[in-house]
Amino acid sequence: MKKTFASLAIAASIAFSGQAMAGTDVDSMMDKAAKLHSEAKDLGVVWKQKKMKKPYYDTYVDQVAAAKEKGDSAKAKAAAELALKTAEGELKQAQTPIKAAWEK
Repeated sequence: MKKTFASLAIAASIAFSGQAMAGTDVDSMMDKAAKLHSEAKDLGVVWKQKKMKKPYYDTYVDQVAAAKEKGDSAKAKAAAELALKTAEGELKQAQTPIKAAWEK
């Protein structure tokens, strides 16, 4: 009985430490994404479709918050990755000089 209880305690501690590591990873990704998004926003580039109420980045931020609230670290990490990719894309587009098609 003691061995079973001890093994369950060890398994639970490993599982909780993995969730804590995933939480800090998500937080660091979201911090980087927020910085990149604010830089792109200052340059005037925010990705959004006409019918969308919020830009893509804000949608992913909401998804991360909802997943964290539910305790679903996998969904939170996936949404954080999408937010980071979106912010990187926005900044890349903002920094790329745009020329007309007829210009060489």
